[in-house]
Amino acid sequence: QIKKWRRDWKINLIERNNPEWRDLYYELV
Repeated sequence: QIKKWRRDWKINLIERNNPEWRDLYYELV
């Protein structure tokens, strides 16, 4: 549970700093 929360928090932090990161993430996955 905590790991998932930390991952989501990290993703939210990255999205806040770099909105384009989400597009890169979906291309990689």
